[in-house]
Amino acid sequence: MKITADLTKRQLLVNGAVFSVSCRVRTVCDGTRGRDEVVRSIPDNLPYDPMPFPKGLWNITGVERQEDKGFDRSVYGPVKIRTDARQKVNVWELDADGDYRKESERQINDAGYLLHYSASGTTLGCIRLDSPADAETIAGVIQRLFEKGEAVQLEVV
Repeated sequence: MKITADLTKRQLLVNGAVFSVSCRVRTVCDGTRGRDEVVRSIPDNLPYDPMPFPKGLWNITGVERQEDKGFDRSVYGPVKIRTDARQKVNVWELDADGDYRKESERQINDAGYLLHYSASGTTLGCIRLDSPADAETIAGVIQRLFEKGEAVQLEVV
């Protein structure tokens, strides 16, 4: 099955149903992230300025539930929907205080892009689902497909 996320329309199409989503990212470059709010890439753990979920066709790789994994419900909601999405990002140089100083030309892969609910209106590039109930519904559809041995893809346009 293919799920489609249209980030411009702020819609996620899942099995014929339409869900509201967003992908608002606070960045140093646009002035919405403070220079002391350093974010690190996954898996290299290097400083970078967050970017929106990358466009393309990705695989949904898993569903993790908060009650099983114990992650922060206010950050991730009741479930994390994992993907293999990745993109090149520029590493940032830090100053003596560990704050963003300047963007370098060095590029690395960043991964760890999820679909999840968050109490915050912004993410670090993940697709934010509009409500905990939506997150549970979407995760349930995906989980049932996984149990039947079906692959689930995510197309981000």
